[in-house]
Amino acid sequence: MEDCSSKKKSYYTADEAEEALIRSHIRFHKPAVSYYLCEICAQFHLTSRGETHPLLLKPEVIARIKKEQQFQDWSARLKNK
Repeated sequence: MEDCSSKKKSYYTADEAEEALIRSHIRFHKPAVSYYLCEICAQFHLTSRGETHPLLLKPEVIARIKKEQQFQDWSARLKNK
């Protein structure tokens, strides 16, 4: 990932941006909703504006996000004991 003057994390490929988008839904309460190709650095960035990316509406992606969120929740609970 290179730095962009936009100060956002950059992803070289759409596949990398898609994985980062999914991970943002696993980790954060206010996750990114999509990604875009930056005109400044010609790489991809996540965004919290606009319409939800169709990837996030796929049943297998929704299931993965829920499963990994549950795993993180249980990991945090067990760590605190």
